Amino acid sequence: MSNKLTRSFGSLSISTFHLKRIMNFILHSSRSVLLLLALAAASLSHSSFVVADNAVSTHFYLVGVGPGDADLMTLRAVNTIQDADVILCRKEHAEILSEYLDGKELHHEFSRMIPFFSRDPSLYSGEDRKRAEDYQEKRAKLVRLVRDAVQAGRTVAVLDYGDPMIYGPRVWMLQEFQDLNPIVVPGLSSFNAANAALGLGITSGGHTKSVTLTAGDWIPADDTIEKLSVHRNTMVLFTMRAEFEHFINQLAINYPPETPIAIVQQAGRADGEKIIHSTIGTAFDEIDADDLPFEYLIYVGDFLKNGERKSPR
Repeated sequence: MSNKLTRSFGSLSISTFHLKRIMNFILHSSRSVLLLLALAAASLSHSSFVVADNAVSTHFYLVGVGPGDADLMTLRAVNTIQDADVILCRKEHAEILSEYLDGKELHHEFSRMIPFFSRDPSLYSGEDRKRAEDYQEKRAKLVRLVRDAVQAGRTVAVLDYGDPMIYGPRVWMLQEFQDLNPIVVPGLSSFNAANAALGLGITSGGHTKSVTLTAGDWIPADDTIEKLSVHRNTMVLFTMRAEFEHFINQLAINYPPETPIAIVQQAGRADGEKIIHSTIGTAFDEIDADDLPFEYLIYVGDFLKNGERKSPR
């Protein structure tokens, strides 16, 4: 009898029997949805904990400490150094950053491992081969030191000038210690400090808005200075003293001789920052490469026509 009772929903008539079946379906479906939502939330929560655990589980940091003076370090770099037990750095870092390194185990015997740090000594002969072998031996000692320290539960921080990810000589450690979940602490690059020293907008070069960062052609690559300079946009060259003549000769292939250049020495150092202005056509007459420091930056482009700012140091 009850199965024949009906209820009306607008123009639709549904029996009580079918209405109960629909309500039960909705009830069970709702429970299923709630269960799925709960499982999803638990999964996300677990993933968050896993990420958090990975974030704090590392004991190895590559820290950019800026281009020169200690006050150009970031707060994150300072905090990372203070929390570290073992510090690998250049000898000059131990002096410049002495107030932050008190009580730390310091190692600066691994400095200047640039030329042959990843090259097979068998590729060389004579004195070059011996140098390559010495570098490989130092690298093996560095790797052992870091791994022993981390295994003992100690935190290791490797300090590098500027931003370690821009032509940094220690970036190879990220691959070497990939299993240690390394963390990179970015730093202020010498490029940033030199821009400030020039006091000119380097993206305001008249006919160009682009800036190319590059280094010497001794690094095997297809994008040589000659190929990059064909666009005549602003270029910033990370160089070393022995390459000055090569740089100017390569730039002269595509840039007109009247193109202005600026050399920024020791960017970010209050006691040594210096700017030299010239042009591609007059650089050899006006600049003595022997007077330049080991590392410096060469700026090339029409943005330099916007005004010459005297070195503030």
